[in-house]
Amino acid sequence: MANQNLTVGIPTPVKIFTWVLICAGCFFFYVYTFNPAISFPNASLDTYSAKMGFASTGVRIIGGVLILLVSLLANKPSWLFATLLGRVFVEIGDLILGLILDGFTSNTIALIVLASLEIWAVSRLWKVIKSNP
Repeated sequence: MANQNLTVGIPTPVKIFTWVLICAGCFFFYVYTFNPAISFPNASLDTYSAKMGFASTGVRIIGGVLILLVSLLANKPSWLFATLLGRVFVEIGDLILGLILDGFTSNTIALIVLASLEIWAVSRLWKVIKSNP
């Protein structure tokens, strides 16, 4: 018998978490693109490569924000699943780089918490996807 529940979508706790990611992403888009000194006090934008590096990161952040927003507004668990799974891999990569470059810092803890929450959201979405193909 086919699944009769046609209103299943993204679980509310995952939606709330995604909105938090969207808001944080908009802030970090601003920081990286227009004012990196907010998060990086020693940042220097004196060279083209520094400007390009920060601006490029900002563009990538806003791209991630937009796909989170599209997935959320379309209420597509599979789209959000793929997006968040990609973010998990990025967070793990950032975590490894942070450990290599700076050691264990508050940023390391933040990345661990963020990756853990994204893994939680991915697991919730996986359950929805599996129960409602």
